Amino acid sequence: MSKIENSAGIDLVHGKFKKRDAGYFYVRNGKQFYRDREETYQKDQSPRQKWNSAAFAYANRELARLRATPELEAQLRSEYEAANHLASNGKTYSTLWSWKFNSLLYDYKQSHPFDSSLYS
Repeated sequence: MSKIENSAGIDLVHGKFKKRDAGYFYVRNGKQFYRDREETYQKDQSPRQKWNSAAFAYANRELARLRATPELEAQLRSEYEAANHLASNGKTYSTLWSWKFNSLLYDYKQSHPFDSSLYS
């Protein structure tokens, strides 16, 4: 912790100025302080959250790969129209990419069933 002197005429500043700032400002007993804080809340995930995160990462990776190739996009569009916008999880999606993303999530979760011992 360090005391911050404000020369801009602002008396008390709370929180972050920018989203990517390493720390945040706070006030205690009328004095301004700045604190660096490592945000570890994402590291403390339950096994089920880790499983969902792995499925999400897989779907994003695959979707980026599919978007990079125009031939695959044309093939996906025809599959999307043939499926009547219905994904493998039983839901209907309004866009091709949301349909494919949710299909990839569903496929990953079906091929990698949740086992808490694998994600602990």
